[in-house]
Amino acid sequence: MQLTKSKNVRAAFLMMFAMVLLSTNDAFMKLSSEHLGIGQMLFIRGAFAVTVFSIAIRLTGRPVINRAARSKWVVLRALCECAITICFISGLSLLPIATASTLAWTSPMFLAVVAAVVLKENVTLTRWLVVLTGFAGVVLITNPASEEFSLAMLLPLAAAALISVRDLVTRRLDPGLHSLYVTWTTLVAVTIAGFLISFLDWKPVAATQIIWLGASAIFLSSAYFFQIRAVRLGELSFVAPFSYTGILAAVFYGFVVWSDLPSLTMILGILLVMSAGLYILSHQVTSPAK
Repeated sequence: MQLTKSKNVRAAFLMMFAMVLLSTNDAFMKLSSEHLGIGQMLFIRGAFAVTVFSIAIRLTGRPVINRAARSKWVVLRALCECAITICFISGLSLLPIATASTLAWTSPMFLAVVAAVVLKENVTLTRWLVVLTGFAGVVLITNPASEEFSLAMLLPLAAAALISVRDLVTRRLDPGLHSLYVTWTTLVAVTIAGFLISFLDWKPVAATQIIWLGASAIFLSSAYFFQIRAVRLGELSFVAPFSYTGILAAVFYGFVVWSDLPSLTMILGILLVMSAGLYILSHQVTSPAK
């Protein structure tokens, strides 16, 4: 029991650290999106990230290429991450960072729906009410009847739906496969996807954007690794709620960098989304990660 508690505490700190790193990456990507296309951003950032992770793997004494990292579950997770990244970064380039981040973190609500509809799990009336509360928060954030509403808001919501699928796949990974390889495969897949998309809208790249994307690669690579370690180290029902640290970090960056201050309606929506997500995740029944 004490060992499980210790693992959970360590995993919670890893998750919070990962989310701050991820929001920092988002800030650099949003800055870059003001000058570059989505595909070339993912390609340039990915090239940096793959290089960093390849070096990190070699420093551990392991080979960069691992046959187990090409298993169907690892590849499926990487493909999910490609779709998530494209949807989210596209939305991030068009929306305030706090809005895009909050909508992306509706994934626990989608996970609850997937559990009920696809996995045929018994979802209580209370949980359904909580899910509806979370989606009410989404309505407050997007405010479809207002002039601020944009179809771009559907992009981070699509990313959220895909995140729920990715998290289910993550739990099917071989416990013996090191998180470095899971991260490396994901980064390679996203980089290739970015390269293919970049041909659609390539723009001149300045030194400033290279620096931003290089920094983004470091933060993203670290966030991927620590997030995967957190999910696999602790109990998901205990660890996952700490991922909402990312929303707070996004609100902070939005205010400091872009002077975006959420309206009272949006703040209420954010609180509803966070409250619903925290309830769903904290009442999830899962076995300890290995």
